[in-house]
Amino acid sequence: MTIADAACAKRTIDLENYYNLINGYKQPFLDSTYSGSDERYISGTKFEEIHSLYLFDRELRNLFIRYILELENNVKSVLAHDFSAKYGHENYLKIAHFDISVKRWEKMTASQKIGAISALISGLQHEIARQLSKNNPMISHYMLEYGYVPLWVLVNALSLGTIGIFYSYLKQKDQNDIGRHFLTIYRNACAHDERLYNLKSLRNNMKPNSIRTLSLHGKLGIPVNSSNNPIYGKNDLFAIIIIFKTMLPKKSFDTFFMALKKLDEQGNRVDSPEWADCSGFYQGYALVLEKDGMAYLVDRDFNKVTEGYPADSVSQAGGMFCVAKGDEQTFLYMGLQETPESN
Repeated sequence: MTIADAACAKRTIDLENYYNLINGYKQPFLDSTYSGSDERYISGTKFEEIHSLYLFDRELRNLFIRYILELENNVKSVLAHDFSAKYGHENYLKIAHFDISVKRWEKMTASQKIGAISALISGLQHEIARQLSKNNPMISHYMLEYGYVPLWVLVNALSLGTIGIFYSYLKQKDQNDIGRHFLTIYRNACAHDERLYNLKSLRNNMKPNSIRTLSLHGKLGIPVNSSNNPIYGKNDLFAIIIIFKTMLPKKSFDTFFMALKKLDEQGNRVDSPEWADCSGFYQGYALVLEKDGMAYLVDRDFNKVTEGYPADSVSQAGGMFCVAKGDEQTFLYMGLQETPESN
């Protein structure tokens, strides 16, 4: 790795922390063909490029946390409204309104499942008591005036994690799985300055924690694997964008998406020493032109997902990627279709 200004690099490391900066963002710049016991960077890698990726990810976190918090509030409101409309404002403390059947993926007995739901209800009661001890005005008002706290009031004091558990124990007909247990991982990454751009949502057993496949996955033309599941937009940052598109008000999503496009256009892209040119990312893909004159579509982890195309330059506009060679242009769309054109 080359360092253009050693003094500046030292100040940057002192300010940002070596572990957060280098260990967190070096992966795309490491030589994957090197088999030694240590690590080796791709020839020509610059310290400034790693720092650029770090700064880009910081801006991503700042952008995503705003809309995750907005969505969190929306999810709480929808849950409280739907549950209360079906069962009444004070009946969220009754086991009868939750699903006590044991699912095949739940490694527990019937008694343990009821115990888990009881623990949730106990936790809700504990939160009410905690808020009363803090003289929370809304909760105090309803408890003193009516003897109970409506769910639509209580949800404002509940964490997204507790909301996720509440979701998981709802009856199937009442459940909306979109985003369940999912946003918490990304919210925490944003809140604690953890790497976001390539974060994958995993369960405790390290298996993917995925959102459901939606019609939107198909409309976007995302490639599928051998199990017919989309290879992107399931347990990655792109999945968060899909959740935003599905659940945020249109005005909020449009504002978010414009900010995301602006961030992409600000120039905080990552250039590899092996590339002669590269496009911006769009929905998990980018075009890169290697120095041998071959262009490839790559994913967020820089894995090649298409064959190579002879090229002089590459570009991208929305979901359309352009490979130019002389007077001939080949266009790749989100569905990875090829459309050659000649001028």
